Amino acid sequence: MKAIVAACLALVLAAQTPEPSPEVKAELAKHRGVWRSVSFRREGKETAEAVVRSITREVDGDRVVWRRDGKSFSGSTIVLDPGADPKTIDVHADGGPGRDKVVRGLYKLEGDRLTLCTADPDQPRPTAFRAEPGDRWTLMVFDRENPGR
Repeated sequence: MKAIVAACLALVLAAQTPEPSPEVKAELAKHRGVWRSVSFRREGKETAEAVVRSITREVDGDRVVWRRDGKSFSGSTIVLDPGADPKTIDVHADGGPGRDKVVRGLYKLEGDRLTLCTADPDQPRPTAFRAEPGDRWTLMVFDRENPGR
């Protein structure tokens, strides 16, 4: 009986999730794949290159899995607004302390390079692609692992 209730609840919740627009689906398709971190700046400080190069982000639809040295350390769902200027991204963590919080950000996708600028959880969206002292923003740059997919 519990399995039936759980299955029905999953169907109801899935039905409540709006279908992304064709524009958003097309944009999500551009994000699909594995992205290797090439730089990570927070509050004006650069993260060590060895750490930066160990981080990947794998996107499939609106799902993202973050890995360090090949081991998963976080999962999330993303919501893109490719019609905004600049384009926006909202990140919803699957679990942990950030589960009920939203990380708001900006993104730009230029060929096989993705730049993300995000605010701290539940803080206002960044207004520029930077991460200077006092901003409380993080600026990350990724390169697609297998260009040309």
